[in-house]
Amino acid sequence: MFSAAAKALRRHADVVNRLNVYPVPDGDTGTNMLLTMERMLDSASRARTASASQMANAMWDGALRGSGGNSGVILAQLFKGMSVAFEGNDRIGATHFADALSQGRDFAYSAVGNPVEGTMLTVMTEAASAARESAQSTGTLLQLIQASCEAAERAVENTPNLLATLREAGVVDAGGLGLWLVLEGIRLHLNGEDAATSAELPGFVDTSDAAAGSALNFLHSTAEEEYGNCTQFTIEGPALSVDAIIAAMKKMATSTVVVGDGSLVKVHVHTESPDEVLGYARGLGAVDQVRIQNMDEQRRDYAEAWRRTAAETSNSGQALVAVVAVAWGEGLVRIFREHGATVLIAGDTMNPSVQEIADAVDAAPSSNVIFLPNNRNILPAAEQATAVTSKTVTVVPTASIPEGIGALLEFVQTLSLADNAESMTEAISKVRCGEVCSAVRSVKIDGVEAAEGQIIGLLDKKMVVSGDDAGAVLVDLLRAAITPESELVTLYWGGPMGEEEAELAAESVSDRFGHVEVELLPGGQPHYHFIVSIE
Repeated sequence: MFSAAAKALRRHADVVNRLNVYPVPDGDTGTNMLLTMERMLDSASRARTASASQMANAMWDGALRGSGGNSGVILAQLFKGMSVAFEGNDRIGATHFADALSQGRDFAYSAVGNPVEGTMLTVMTEAASAARESAQSTGTLLQLIQASCEAAERAVENTPNLLATLREAGVVDAGGLGLWLVLEGIRLHLNGEDAATSAELPGFVDTSDAAAGSALNFLHSTAEEEYGNCTQFTIEGPALSVDAIIAAMKKMATSTVVVGDGSLVKVHVHTESPDEVLGYARGLGAVDQVRIQNMDEQRRDYAEAWRRTAAETSNSGQALVAVVAVAWGEGLVRIFREHGATVLIAGDTMNPSVQEIADAVDAAPSSNVIFLPNNRNILPAAEQATAVTSKTVTVVPTASIPEGIGALLEFVQTLSLADNAESMTEAISKVRCGEVCSAVRSVKIDGVEAAEGQIIGLLDKKMVVSGDDAGAVLVDLLRAAITPESELVTLYWGGPMGEEEAELAAESVSDRFGHVEVELLPGGQPHYHFIVSIE
């Protein structure tokens, strides 16, 4: 039965993963559930017993030790429910299995620090209730599983009605769908069908382009949220108290799921301070299987994956919007490409022609294109290029690389050309641009003097400082640029700067301007020591 359940889950694990944009990017739900099942089956295969009770204990042990992620740890509670419901029985029937689902549901709720309806927990409840009613009236395992499956399917479909975040994301609960696939695999097996080839998703699971667009919009709308670290581990020790560990974890972390018994406990939490959580755990016993994942990085990966999906398809037959951006320098080119733009490599000393811009627009993967010149000298040619190409082009007048990156971060693949252009243009006003480079000739501008070869600092293309040291000029430049409202300074280093020198300069900026966040990234741009974004 459970080998078939794993086959059904494996068949659609990628779809379950794609649905997992709620509530945080906490690993891949489908993968975590599948790994839990496979590790459970591995433990069961080594049990070498014909006793249902002993087999259930082996399955629970494997599921507990092998569970990963919030969904995998919750799924493991089904097998804890089986180990309790089957205790002392070599053979089991429908009533035992109904009891196992109810026990598993209870264990799952008690394991979660703050249970939320509209999730996998709700689907477990509906499946268990239907199983209990079926066991009382029919007595056959196939009929019980069929009733449980049908109830679980209805519950999955209803999850967006119970949870606003799911409605906003345009998806059903991923963990709930994974649990339904487990039950569906069992049903197919008992019905004499091959779950590996016969397991099909319910019709309400939207895997279309529109679903990708909805998910991408949701990810964009939650881009400023921070999630911390998904932290998982086991504790082995004498007389462990699951309830006490849950209470302690709830004070130190969020999304708490704690399962196990008096000798072995599995912990899953979200926290900004994994060391604090692990320090507490080590005071209770031996800590093992430690796994820490940065969920903010995962979220960025998820967003990029959805963006690629949307870029490769069309939304209900309508043309998508593409972005073409001018950039120069290996690091800067990579940044624009990672955020979905087609890059025209050009810049200050090699302004592209009207035809080169038109050619880049024509090569973009859409008939609707936003063009980011990222240099005020390129803007006139960009505006002329709109008449040369047959595509619909809107030029967002970005005058610098920081403005271009700020605008691109507002881009949403599935919004219209006009809506994207509006939001991206608005983003420009929130960014100031600084530049640090060497003077190519002696000059005095706006009361600032610089000899040929000296380091100069420009703020929005106006020279504001000069000196002999790039790091010192950078600090003086930012002294003129940073206000009490400034929050983020991004330093793209390149030109004649080495990484070590750039890191020292960034440390000086952090020390001098403690109220702003400082980020250092390799830009690789020629001529300029630093291109600076101030937001």
